[in-house]
Amino acid sequence: MLLGTASAALVLTFLHSASGWAAPAILALMLTIGVHPVRAWLARLGAPEWLRFLVPLLVILVFLAAMGLALAISISELISLLPRYSGRFTDIVDDASRLLARADIDTSRIAAQVSDLNPANLVPFLQTFLNGVVSLSSTGVLLVTLLVAMCLDATALGHQIAALESEKPDLVRALRGIVRDTYSYLKVSTIFGFLMAVLDVIALYILDVPLPLLWGLLAFIANYIPTFGFLLALIPPALLALLIDGPAKAVAVVITYIVINFVTQSLLLPKFLGGAVGLSVTLTMLSLILWTSVLGPLGALLAVPLTLMVRALLLEADPDKAWAGRLLTGASPRLD
Repeated sequence: MLLGTASAALVLTFLHSASGWAAPAILALMLTIGVHPVRAWLARLGAPEWLRFLVPLLVILVFLAAMGLALAISISELISLLPRYSGRFTDIVDDASRLLARADIDTSRIAAQVSDLNPANLVPFLQTFLNGVVSLSSTGVLLVTLLVAMCLDATALGHQIAALESEKPDLVRALRGIVRDTYSYLKVSTIFGFLMAVLDVIALYILDVPLPLLWGLLAFIANYIPTFGFLLALIPPALLALLIDGPAKAVAVVITYIVINFVTQSLLLPKFLGGAVGLSVTLTMLSLILWTSVLGPLGALLAVPLTLMVRALLLEADPDKAWAGRLLTGASPRLD
């Protein structure tokens, strides 16, 4: 166990130092796995190999381009909107400071720190982020290059894995399990993330909160971040509702998000996703913390798929370690 822990620490340290290319490479791998059914469908139709490479690649690129364009347009609208509510934010801070002062609470330090959150002060940060989204950075070039390479190799790699089955059946079963579980996770999370985003957008339209499409897009992306993604999607529209119409509207937004999240993520999603992922709640939270610290923001999006990959390669590929895999699952065993 000590040797394994030390080896894991070395690997994680290497990944952290190489996160600039390691994170895009893992993201490219996950996206390539995500379009595997398209490739398999084309193969069943007898499509030529160049078409089985081109169509999945175009599906990924169109998806990424659409997400980036929608995000860029929404952020530009947010940049033009925030300065309007600078005065309103100041009034809310002053009212809160007076209430705290009546309770004999020193608000000098609190007011100084909160003033930094003035909407007008957020514009430069959003502008920098927008410039990064719009510009074609080295990370974007690397991601596209890796996607092209992986889509080219996907068909041949599938044949090589099939040929290896007679020699390494446990390894092949684990590799196929990575593809199956990762695809199941991405498919179900995308469907329910889209459903939750649509419901959020409709609710925000009804509540008359500005930029509902931006907050819906944020909810869709944050859906891939376990545990903390919900809070990430909730805070911005709730704060904007607070600035515009006061606490009542903010509370309405919070309650609406909680209800939608409870229905989609707590009631419906586990029925479809539980068997596909099978990670305990504790392991999911630790995975989020670990991969975010190692790979940065992309690590939060890739936390669950990466943990599934590690579990399959290190535990499921070795029959002697199957007991450890059962300890990490979130499913309750059957008691006869």
